[in-house]
Amino acid sequence: MGTSLDSTVQFLEQLVSNPTSTLPDVLAKDQLRKRLLLAIQKLVPELETPEEACQRILYNLLQKGLETPAARIAVDLNIFNNLKESPTPLTTDQLAEKSGKDPDRKLLTRILRYLASLGMVREVDTGLWAASHFGNNLSGTGQSAGVASIVDNCSVAMVNLPAFLRLHAYKPPDTKSDTAFALGNRVSPEEATFFDWLKSRPENARHFNVFMGSHRTGTRTWLDRQDVIDEITSALKKVTAGKPGGEEKGVSFVDIGGGIGHQCKAFKKRVPGLKGTIILEDLEEVVEHAELEPGIEKIGVNFLEGQPVKDWPDRYSRTILSHVREAMDKDSLILIDELVLPDRGAHKYETQLDLAMLAMLNAEARTETHWKQLLAEVGMEVKDIVFYEEETREGIIIAKKVSS
Repeated sequence: MGTSLDSTVQFLEQLVSNPTSTLPDVLAKDQLRKRLLLAIQKLVPELETPEEACQRILYNLLQKGLETPAARIAVDLNIFNNLKESPTPLTTDQLAEKSGKDPDRKLLTRILRYLASLGMVREVDTGLWAASHFGNNLSGTGQSAGVASIVDNCSVAMVNLPAFLRLHAYKPPDTKSDTAFALGNRVSPEEATFFDWLKSRPENARHFNVFMGSHRTGTRTWLDRQDVIDEITSALKKVTAGKPGGEEKGVSFVDIGGGIGHQCKAFKKRVPGLKGTIILEDLEEVVEHAELEPGIEKIGVNFLEGQPVKDWPDRYSRTILSHVREAMDKDSLILIDELVLPDRGAHKYETQLDLAMLAMLNAEARTETHWKQLLAEVGMEVKDIVFYEEETREGIIIAKKVSS
């Protein structure tokens, strides 16, 4: 056992000391990469002494609480993009000039030193900096918008979640306005929800919408499941059969709460022979920024008055789903692209998103049982749940209208 454990430790030490020789093989096998990452994450707390565990928790806010804001500063100063695009390392002065913001050089050096200690940039020499794999991963438009959105839009809500729960005696109110987000931002009654707050902050809204439209780029989605596509096309034929114009004039796909249309465009590309119209629905101030191609129309709606579901507590979700049900044909399908938590053993990704939704919106990530109950309460039933990311339990819930 000792020899085997020594070999494992030596392998991990070699992996860290010379990642370029071993990591490409691991990165090429996505399932293996995820298994290794999860195993290492779970191993750390098992190896710690009580003192080490306490130190990690106590200093985690200092570490993580500065790591993301530091990345936000780097995004604002365009550090990641400038280093990535440069064929040679850049000096502090060069980065300051390229930022377009003329930052204090001493301050910029302090920020760059911290970024280098995190691996976000590489410190080639004194005052000389180069791109890193970590920083390059944060340089894309969607990733940069994600960093900006999390820091500018969400961080205050996370920090205020403990105070919010204490204030309500650990019984979160079933309302969309009284939230940790509202407490932390001291919002006015007119800006009671996160989405209301975004209306008067166009730059925050832009970052949020770009991030939502790109955060799944490069990962699997429900559109990668042929069985789901087959189910949709079969339902479409039933809905349009015998109707004037059939598929030619009918509405084939409606994305409710679809942001700036990333799912609509992906669906149209995935099903190129689609003849009916694709509809994008979201708040007016959101869809006005959507750049859509022919065959996709956009409609600004208030979901609570006319017809997304994870972003609201149950009583608001019931209202939204009820409006959706009223608009459905007997053969229509509703597809809910969501996390579906297991009853036990949930992944860290799912559980942290669940608490983030609590802090921002008083909403939650639901279990399969909860989803079935919620849909049944508004006269729908679940036909199937198809997972396209097993590790994080991301899936498509396929439901239909129950006949009255």
